[in-house]
Amino acid sequence: MKKNKRLFEAISFADDKYISEADPRAVEQRKKKKIYVWGSVAACFACAFIALNLWLFIPFKNELPDVSQYKDSEYYDIIVKLNVITHRPPRYKNNFDKFIINGIGNIFGATKEDNTMGGAEMAPTSSPSFGFTSDDSMEDGTEYEEVTDNQVAGIIEADRIKRSSTHVYYLDGETLKIYSINGYSSEMVGKFTVENSEYTERYSYHWEFYLSNDCNTVTVIAPGYTKNGESAIDVISIDVSDPTNVKQTERVTFTGSYLSSRLVDGKLLLLTNFYVKYNPDFSNEAEFVPQYDLGEGMKSVPAKDIISPETLSAPSYAVVYRLDAKQLVLEGEAAFLSYSQNAYVSDRAAYLSRTFESDDGKSERRSMTEICLLSYKDAFEYKGSVTVEGYIKDQYSLDEYKGILRVVTTTSVTKYEAKGENIAVFGNGNTNASLYCIDLSDMSVKASVLSFAPEGETVRSVRFDGDAAYVCTSIQLSDPVFFFDLSDLSNITHTDTGTIDGFSSSLIQMGDGYLLGIGQGNSWSTFKIEMYKETENGVVSVCSYELDNTYYSSDYKSYYVDRENGLIGLGVQTGSATKYIVVFFDGTSLRELVNAPLAGDTAHMRGVYVDGYFYMFGSNDFKVKNIG
Repeated sequence: MKKNKRLFEAISFADDKYISEADPRAVEQRKKKKIYVWGSVAACFACAFIALNLWLFIPFKNELPDVSQYKDSEYYDIIVKLNVITHRPPRYKNNFDKFIINGIGNIFGATKEDNTMGGAEMAPTSSPSFGFTSDDSMEDGTEYEEVTDNQVAGIIEADRIKRSSTHVYYLDGETLKIYSINGYSSEMVGKFTVENSEYTERYSYHWEFYLSNDCNTVTVIAPGYTKNGESAIDVISIDVSDPTNVKQTERVTFTGSYLSSRLVDGKLLLLTNFYVKYNPDFSNEAEFVPQYDLGEGMKSVPAKDIISPETLSAPSYAVVYRLDAKQLVLEGEAAFLSYSQNAYVSDRAAYLSRTFESDDGKSERRSMTEICLLSYKDAFEYKGSVTVEGYIKDQYSLDEYKGILRVVTTTSVTKYEAKGENIAVFGNGNTNASLYCIDLSDMSVKASVLSFAPEGETVRSVRFDGDAAYVCTSIQLSDPVFFFDLSDLSNITHTDTGTIDGFSSSLIQMGDGYLLGIGQGNSWSTFKIEMYKETENGVVSVCSYELDNTYYSSDYKSYYVDRENGLIGLGVQTGSATKYIVVFFDGTSLRELVNAPLAGDTAHMRGVYVDGYFYMFGSNDFKVKNIG
């Protein structure tokens, strides 16, 4: 019975199903439902297809971003200028173009857009000594002794070595080491290693420091990088009054990279570069304005302290800060937008420069340099600027003397032929050298000597000495040295040595009419020191010292110059061996006194002569040599 009942129920359900399917209204409802479902699916696919095509083929925006939202910012004028020069159009036309060029992995941002910086690439008249009063000495009689061959007398430059009458201070990497001065019995008596700050994760190699006149304080300038890879500079004050118990007292931080610095009457002039990246976020001041932290968090340089040309040639700043060297208290700042290159500091003003191109729009481009003057003695005051043709090699190419700024440049002219609206075929650039004398009372060019070198040569080194100027130019390994008599600017005369093998990358005024050149010999692997003598008929070579297969540092601060004793010392590398050499000029010849192995980068090696002994410092290396 149960089996028959189940069979009956199954037949009954089947009948109900067939009856339901036979109902016309039910059939119509099912058809409508299917049409709706499939229509919805098709619509979704269509929308997705349209969206994909829009995403792939809608052009990326190429026009300048609208910055009107920042019109109430104190930096609005700066933002408008930076917006033009830092805007970088998208690399691709659209996402499809990006996909075709880079593959599907990059279409969703697997690789980052390039956001690199859009910046422009950038003789002492007496023995190097600094005047002291009795108040400058420590109670135990210790006195400051200048080691660095400063460009301007009394304007101290930072270095990796400083000394007092009793100790030598050497910056070995990130460690300040203090050595006693005691001939062969000299030893390290104290040291201090600088630790990372809250901003700086790692440091670069370009460290320098100052020693105060009372020999109690060392001020270290430590350029480095933040965790995000941005440039930053830590300035650290260190108490060295007790060499056996050295300790940090103050630390401040500045954004940007290190350009240069000077110590003037206990005031630290810190010069930095700050580069603005492509497509910055103008809602974040840190991305486009130099900043500093003096212990109360980061603050931006105020807009009122930023000087800017009408049209920018580079999205970069040259910034000058003045601080108390011991307490690191900020006393003034000035930022020059579009500047990023060489800086020269006289006893009253800082000179900053920017190089740009002048194009006549037809057939010629010329390199030009604008130089601005910032007075720093009391309050910072911008005094104006002047533009000269050419570009400046380094700080030694500028010199202020009796109200005149003398400048030597390498001029560069590029000829081209325009074809059509967008195509130009450029010829080879022609180079030469020019000298300008600028009246600082009105920033006008008072005198000049244009294109004085053989065509195609560039400036290799410059040294000013009172009414004289020495300029070495070269093309490959040909070396004339020019002597200029600047005593009468209405009648500037110049003579030269003629062709001499090699060239000097540094010229050093040695006194008594002698000029020393450090550079290359008759090949790129030959190191040469050459002594010149000023005569009635020009500048002539007296003697030279050469080392084959030897390379040297072109950093002028790595040279030890002792005019009183006729000594020149520096580190060199022969093959894989590094060593320190000391050469003596006896009036007629250059004679080698020291040739000692010394570890480390030759640019970081330092030496000093004290009472018959020569002290040499390298990377974890220290040597003493008695030279009588």
